[in-house]
Amino acid sequence: MQPELKALLEAQAAWQRARAGLSWPEKIRMAEAMRASAAQLRRLPSAERRSLAPTSTTPNPARKEARLK
Repeated sequence: MQPELKALLEAQAAWQRARAGLSWPEKIRMAEAMRASAAQLRRLPSAERRSLAPTSTTPNPARKEARLK
């Protein structure tokens, strides 16, 4: 397994463990905040949304191969 992928999966597992320990009221507050953020993003023009999207700092070899074909 690639080191970047392993690190990403480990971080995701740690986040899930931390979230499991939260109280239900805190989980609901987080869900409401995420819902509000998603609604704000949906109201933005698509070009502005694309500029806010995270970009990968590591090249994707599969994408490069697809471009070369």
